[in-house]
Amino acid sequence: MAVVYGCNQKAQTPLPSPSQNDSTSVAVNEQEDGQKDGKLTYKKVEQSKKDKSGEYKIVVDFPTVGNPILVNAIREYISESLGISYAGEMENNMQGSYSGDLGDGQKMIDYYFDLKYKEFKNAHDEMAEHMQGDTPTFASETEIHYLYETDKFVTYEMKKYEDMGGAHGGTFISGMTFRKSDGRRVDWELFTKSMQDVIKKGLKKYFEANTDEEMENFLSLENTYLLPLPATPPVFTKEGVLFTYQQYEIAAYAAGLPSFIVPYDEAKLLMNTTGKNLLP
Repeated sequence: MAVVYGCNQKAQTPLPSPSQNDSTSVAVNEQEDGQKDGKLTYKKVEQSKKDKSGEYKIVVDFPTVGNPILVNAIREYISESLGISYAGEMENNMQGSYSGDLGDGQKMIDYYFDLKYKEFKNAHDEMAEHMQGDTPTFASETEIHYLYETDKFVTYEMKKYEDMGGAHGGTFISGMTFRKSDGRRVDWELFTKSMQDVIKKGLKKYFEANTDEEMENFLSLENTYLLPLPATPPVFTKEGVLFTYQQYEIAAYAAGLPSFIVPYDEAKLLMNTTGKNLLP
């Protein structure tokens, strides 16, 4: 999926930039979350680099101890998420291409970091060769963090910011919720009732619109009669189910990433039995 560059934005905040010098640093910071009530244990794994081409960073809360099926499912999700390329051509997508030991978080992060760094460094060098004047610096920063957990599910969040010298960078925010018993990934298939009213209500709140007509003025959709579900999956947070649309998905870049939370008592009315059994 390519990053598209535009102008202005409602809520665009890049991820914090690394502060390392012109060298590669690797940090593994254990963040033991304990095993009380079967909670997941994870460690923070980081790889970063800053040089004349730009700043690059990957930070991951890598699962270490827990239900083996769940831990493996989260590790696969991390690998697949790190391999997604938003800057290159579709044939360069390296989603899930890591074939080493899934249990070695540092090797996994190093693998994807090397791919991304080489991609951006080569693009920067080519630009510098053909461009007059100073070449803009690039950036690629990805963070995948443990977000929330109950006795039935655990949620991870992914934030990615990339800039290849355009008018501005591009941000992608997503996440994944896993059923603890078997590592199943939660998707929209758990929602069986029409969500048009919920989506309209959430988008009107996000855009601070009082009517459907005002909300539609913010959207770039040809058909606003049937609003689409977000391309990214629902994320179970402490407050409720998070709906997030990506940049340009339903609105212009200036709109940011339209998002809203549906409280669990409302979300439960829209879900099948499988979904209801997961909720607090």
